[in-house]
Order: sequence, then C-alpha cells, then structure tokens
Amino acid sequence: MRTRMSMQAQTGSFRTRSSAAFVAALLLAACKAGPDYARPDVAARTDAAWREPAGAAVNSERIALARWWEKFGSPELSGLATQLVSQNLSLAQARQRVVTSRARRGIADAARLPQLNGGASYTRAGTGNESLNFQGPPPGQDVDVYSASMTAGWELDLWGRVARLVEAADAQIDVAVEDYRDAAVSLLAELALAYVDANTLHQRIDVLGRNVELLEQTLRLAQSRLDAGLGARIDVEQAQRELESTRARLPELQQALAQAENRIAVLVGERPRDEFVHAADALSLPPAVGLGLPADLLARRADVRRSERRLAAASASLGASEAERYPSIWISGTLALRARDFDTLGSGAPALSYSVGPGLSVPLFSGGRIQSDIATSRSELETARIDFERALLTAVGEVESSASGVVHTRERAQRLEAAATSARKTVELAQELYQSGSRSLLQLVDAQRALVSSEDALLLARQAALAQTITLYRALGGGFEPIELDGTLRPTDSTESTR
Repeated sequence: MRTRMSMQAQTGSFRTRSSAAFVAALLLAACKAGPDYARPDVAARTDAAWREPAGAAVNSERIALARWWEKFGSPELSGLATQLVSQNLSLAQARQRVVTSRARRGIADAARLPQLNGGASYTRAGTGNESLNFQGPPPGQDVDVYSASMTAGWELDLWGRVARLVEAADAQIDVAVEDYRDAAVSLLAELALAYVDANTLHQRIDVLGRNVELLEQTLRLAQSRLDAGLGARIDVEQAQRELESTRARLPELQQALAQAENRIAVLVGERPRDEFVHAADALSLPPAVGLGLPADLLARRADVRRSERRLAAASASLGASEAERYPSIWISGTLALRARDFDTLGSGAPALSYSVGPGLSVPLFSGGRIQSDIATSRSELETARIDFERALLTAVGEVESSASGVVHTRERAQRLEAAATSARKTVELAQELYQSGSRSLLQLVDAQRALVSSEDALLLARQAALAQTITLYRALGGGFEPIELDGTLRPTDSTESTR
C-alpha cells in the first residue's frame, strides 16, 4: 500500500512539472523569428483604369463569370464542361496534389507536438564462470529480463521555427488549390475553343456543300446551253473545274473536324470515337463582356492568387530559417518497468525506473550552413515577390490584349457579314444575266467564287470573335468559382464566391 502511494506521489509530481513546462512553452512559443507576412502593395498595377475599348462589345461593368461557357447558348458545350471537371486526368492529378499538400502540412504540424513511444522487450543474458562482464549478470549466472517502457520527447518551439513551417505548409495547400483552379480555367477555355473549332468546321462543311450544289447547277446550265447551241465547250469545262476545285476542299475540312473532335474527347477524359460530339448548335456571341476593375484580378485570377500564396510560403520559410540561429530546448523522459520475472512487472515501485529533464542545444558552429540557408530563403522570398508582380502585370496585359481582340474581331465579322450579303446578291444577278445571254459564264463563276470566299471568311471571322471572347473570359479568370475539389460543379446560385 505504501509502495503504491509513493508511486502515485511520484506520478503526480511528474504531471505537475510537465503541466508547468507545457504552460511555459505556450507562452514562449508566441515569439516567432522572421518577418510577419504582409501582402505587397500593388496599387500601381491595379489603381489605373482599363484602356478605353473602342467598341460596345466590351465595357467596364463587372459581370458574372462563374459559368461563362453557358453564355454561348450550347447545352452540349455546358454538358461537356461538367464532364471535363469530373473526368479530366490533368485535373485529377491537380486534386491529388492538394491531398499531398494537406498531408505534408500534417507532417510539419506534428513537429510541435509531444512525441510518445511505447515498447516492450524480453532478454536472456548469461555470463561464463571465468568471464568478465561489467554490464551483464554476475559470472556463472543466467537471467531473464522483462521490460515495458514509454519514452516521451518534446522540442519547445521557442522561436516559432515549427510554427513558421506550418504557415508555409498552409500556404502551400493554398498554392495547390489555386493550381487546381488555374488548370480548370485553362482546360475549360481549351474545351470551348475546341468546340468552337468543331462548330465552325461543321458550318464550313455545310456552306461548302451548298456551294457545291450551286456550282452543279451552273455546270448543268452551261451544259444545257451547249446542247442548245447557245454556249461554248469552254464554259462547260470551266464550270467543271470550279466544281471539282470546290469539292477538293472537303477532305481537308473533314480532317480538321476529326482533330477538333478528338481534342474534345481527350479533354473530357474519353476515348475518341465517331459522333462523340455534334457541335451543330449555333453559337451566339455574348452581347457584351464586362471587365470589372483591374484590382478584381487579385480575386479572379487563380494564377495571381497562386503567386501570392507562394510569396506567403516563402516569407514563412525565411522565418523558419532564421529560427535556426537560436538555441533549441527540449524535454525528454522515460518511464520503464524492468524485472527478472514477468509476473513482477506490475508490482509497482520495485520494478519502476524513470528519467525526465530538459536539454539545450546551441548552434555554435555550422560551417556557414545556417547563414547560407537564410540567404537562400531571402533570395527565394524576393524571387516570389517578383513572380507575384509579374503574374499580376501579365494578367493585366492579357486582359487588355484580349479586350482589344474582342472589339476588332467582332468589327471584322460585322463587315464580312455585309460583304457576304452583297456576294449572294451578286451571284443571283449574275445567274439571271447569264441565262439571258447578257453576261459570260466567266462572270458568273467569278461571282460564285467570290461568294464561296466571302462566306468562308465570315465563318472564320465569327470563329475568331468567339475564340477571342473565350480568351478574354480566361484572361479575366472566370470559371473557377463553381468548381469543387471533388470534381463537381456547384449549383448556379452559389457560384459567385471567390474562395
């Protein structure tokens, strides 16, 4: 009974001292080496307004960009976007990098918590009659040793080295998340561009088919005039040449269409196959694109936020490096039960041994390692700061260029629309004049050739206008808001949050 009371008193005293050490460590751990992070001042990059766009297609109003692909009016494209977010393999890799970053944060955080290990062992030792043994049993004896122990250790984070490492790990988690979002924005833009390509190629093939029918009519007209003695053989040959030249363009367009469809299939994580996409819906150009303010890019652009988080991680890493210059203190202890007989392990004090106490380590000489590590961290911090400013400046430049592209590509499409309308009227008039004998077949063929060229140029111009609009949406950073880390899209009514 007295032995048990003594053991309980020893244990209570140990707990009291441990609690006091724990409280003292918490008070000391409030001190952190290195700079406290503050976001850099980027007023010079974001205070100035956008350059005034020369057109009504772009304005400075802030519009919702969460599901910008839905603005083109294609249900098929919207479905493909949902499929891409859930099945794209590059996004799946980016999601795993988030998981990895979170696990690494747990490793860093574990260093500031006490470590406790338990163990048990059995040893049989013996010494010969004539043997000298200063650590084992006496000569001529064999003994059994049973042992059960617990070992604890705790390094006090006096200067915040571990806390800074945890800060860096938290920032690296954010970096991985923003990397995932940036990849999603880029891949969604690639999907939309590929879909626009496929849609345009479908229309170009349809226009080519209509023009082939028109040239076939011209060939029949030339042949009928020749048969009636009103035309010449050269008219028939010329009409035949134009017809075959136009037909020869079809394989090239079909090949390009297959390539665009294959790109779409790979982006959404599917194996390419026939009729994977139809891309036949008429895509509509959004009436206007709002740029918002340059400062919005800090919240909209995932790559800008990623650079800012890398800057925060570099700042925390510098603090961890500077903490290496200061002494480190730890507390360690061992509590063990050792006996020659297994049944006596639980007897209490007779089998008990323990040790507990603090330790101190002072970095007196490291061969310049600590100083070099600090210099490296400072350089990495400056590199991260420059990268952040570069990312922001690049984002502003991309928005400016894309906005200008939207204005000018739409203006060109409007002018080509008028040119195509005039070309269609010219062909109708040339057919009437040729049938009446007032004009030669050469003039009719020239008018038809001009119509083919005008309609194809119009489709290409609309494709460029759609592509430039997509590029602007990507430059503005739209599309990440509804994307969850599990590869799903949130409902439309909750997609405007930025974090």
